Amino acid sequence: MKKILTILSLLSIMVKAEKLIEYDYEADIYYSNISAYLDLDSDRNITDGSRLSETELYKDLFLKSFSPNVFLVEASVHPMNYLGMAFRDQNEQLYTPDKRQDFNFVKAMTAGFEEPYSLSFFLGRMMVFKKNNTDRPGNNRAYMGYLLTIGDQSIKDNQTHPDKWLNFEIKLKGTRDKKESDLDWSFRLGARLHGNPDFVDAVYLGARRKRIDYNKGFFSFIYNVAYSSLVAVSINSFEITEGTFIIDKIYPTGYESLSLGMGIGYLYTSKNKYLGALRDAGVDRHRVIFRPNFKYKF
Repeated sequence: MKKILTILSLLSIMVKAEKLIEYDYEADIYYSNISAYLDLDSDRNITDGSRLSETELYKDLFLKSFSPNVFLVEASVHPMNYLGMAFRDQNEQLYTPDKRQDFNFVKAMTAGFEEPYSLSFFLGRMMVFKKNNTDRPGNNRAYMGYLLTIGDQSIKDNQTHPDKWLNFEIKLKGTRDKKESDLDWSFRLGARLHGNPDFVDAVYLGARRKRIDYNKGFFSFIYNVAYSSLVAVSINSFEITEGTFIIDKIYPTGYESLSLGMGIGYLYTSKNKYLGALRDAGVDRHRVIFRPNFKYKF
């Protein structure tokens, strides 16, 4: 984590005088981050996609993805993972092999996140969404391009293991916040390579889409539903290593910009995901996922 903060501090010093960089942040119990955007367009002419439909903005980003206009550096942490690791450290008896068949609520709350923190570098095309020319877009952005993510620890069963890993992805993602509704999406194709030989290298395909309409009722079961899914296979054998599917019901509270959420899903983990000591320690092949969450638009 100290390495990530050091890199961001150096980047800030290098470009601060040029005023070409913009900072942003996102706070979430599962994924929190600080981002630095470096504008590569000498004319600083970032497309405003406010009037584009969802299909039109996907098309625009795809067609222009080979002409990058932004370089992004992001440092992220997963707070819920730290809570899960701290809980295991104080309650090791819940994780012994003879208890694996029992339901573990902490595992269900933290499943699906494989690292405590990471550092990402993105090169690609970006557009912003503004209500007028004076608005600061914040997280109101969409991207398509190439993402490299690195870290030095991986997590299995709420316990970290030394592992210099990297992910390389082709990614389309974005967040479009309006006064009465929000739209969030992410589509990615990537590979994860590990330095620790007990973790198996894999390629994966993932998708996530979430829409919130603040005008819909708290108990509406038709609107305000999100989904996310991922499937991964071993690079060497092409055998499935894991698969995830999550449905997230979102509940607007009646207060402007505040919503609550509860995700319920299923995680399949194959024994092909691990080797050596990690496989010998046991693999929870079938796991229920619970992901409570909330969102407040500042």
